[in-house]
Amino acid sequence: MSNMAADRSPGLDDGVAGDLHTRFANWMADLPPNLHTAPLKDLAIPGTHDSFSFFLDKTSDISPGEPPEIKAAVMIMGQAGKDLVYRWSVTQDICFMEQLNDGVRYFDFRVAGRKSDSSLYFVHGLYGSKVESALLEIAQYLNTHPKEVVLLDFNHFYSMVDFHHERLIAILKEMFGPKLCPRMDPADVTLATLWDRGQQVIVFYHNSVADRHINLWTGEAIVAPWANTPEIPVLVDFLNTEVREESKFYVSQGVLTPTAGTILGNLNGSLKDVLATPVMPHILKWLNGRRPGSGSQGVNIIIADFVDLAEFLPAVINLNYKETL
Repeated sequence: MSNMAADRSPGLDDGVAGDLHTRFANWMADLPPNLHTAPLKDLAIPGTHDSFSFFLDKTSDISPGEPPEIKAAVMIMGQAGKDLVYRWSVTQDICFMEQLNDGVRYFDFRVAGRKSDSSLYFVHGLYGSKVESALLEIAQYLNTHPKEVVLLDFNHFYSMVDFHHERLIAILKEMFGPKLCPRMDPADVTLATLWDRGQQVIVFYHNSVADRHINLWTGEAIVAPWANTPEIPVLVDFLNTEVREESKFYVSQGVLTPTAGTILGNLNGSLKDVLATPVMPHILKWLNGRRPGSGSQGVNIIIADFVDLAEFLPAVINLNYKETL
């Protein structure tokens, strides 16, 4: 990708603080014209890790997919055990509408069924909200921001059979309808193309059922390497050495992952206090050396925990105003 904008970027350099909750509400629409024809895979797009986790219910059941030792601990500790799981499962403080207004355009989703009813829920350690009510918030935002595009990545499914998948896909089609962008070569997906077609939603669906639905993108279209470490130096080294697959959407995960030892050593702590807050300055420093697009410094989607910390979202968005080779 060449000739990225060198125009003055919004937000960080304005000299006016403004309201973060509206400053980047239309950042895609506000990009300079030469970026309207750049592939989305070559833009810098901020995202949230476990985007829905602000919705988690600390009184709910432990969600499917959690290790047996977690379930056993909750059986013994009761609500105190659930409180512990909650503190180490919540990765975001702000709701979808706030995330969107702040500039988030990539959402990381985990979905599960439940034996007690036929509904589908977002999960991470515990159950959260029903999928329909959460997605409605995103749909309402898109209706009032017609040039903003979101990427919804459904990458983990638990306790779901074909019936549940078809139910979820029906919800997506009902919620977004003609706004769904059908599968195509990622190199052909630009803001200009999507605007011309009235499309605002790309859904990545990491299950073979996606093959039967042209409006769903398979998991093969997006890559998201995971460092799987609680150590800041290991994460930074991982981010510095990962090799981007330039033909696909690419997620750089600026997140630390607790081990059992991390949690046991911080029983009164939380993921936010022990991991997310300390790592954020290092992620911001790493971002300083990045630029959108291909090449050794090229980035696409960057996600973090608690994206309202510091200036993560403006830092990612403003990468689009860097010149690239």
